[in-house]
Amino acid sequence: MMRPRTRSLAFTLSLLVAGVLFGVSFRTIDTRLGIPPLLTYPGDLSGLILIAVGAWLRSWGGTVFYGKNPSMVSFKAPPTLVTAGPWKYSRNPLYLGLILIGLGFSLLFASTSDLLFTLVGGVLLHLEVVTHEEKILNQKFGTEYADYKKQVRRWI
Repeated sequence: MMRPRTRSLAFTLSLLVAGVLFGVSFRTIDTRLGIPPLLTYPGDLSGLILIAVGAWLRSWGGTVFYGKNPSMVSFKAPPTLVTAGPWKYSRNPLYLGLILIGLGFSLLFASTSDLLFTLVGGVLLHLEVVTHEEKILNQKFGTEYADYKKQVRRWI
């Protein structure tokens, strides 16, 4: 089994590769549809800041999470409620990192369609995944999770 940091970095790297592939694809779609770039150089480089912050948050959060829940499989209740690391500031740092990475690539590739894809994906993530996970965590951890929710915001 991979160490938590290695596992987290590997997943973050896969997100960055996917971000480049999506960015190139969506920029191509925008060009073919005649949609002008969101930003021009050097403004588009501002996306690098969001990508870096998102990748850092995702890596940090993944390392903490997988350290507490080494055999964790998605869509199941974790054996341990994680409230350390970035979970002290956000109940969803992994998803927040993912969204920041997506927004960063939208800016870097100056793609309107990539931005729309990221925003719609973020809304669906919130409505379908986050709310579902919160129900599971409520059922499994009860008052411990309820107290945690009172102290820490869902996103930022």
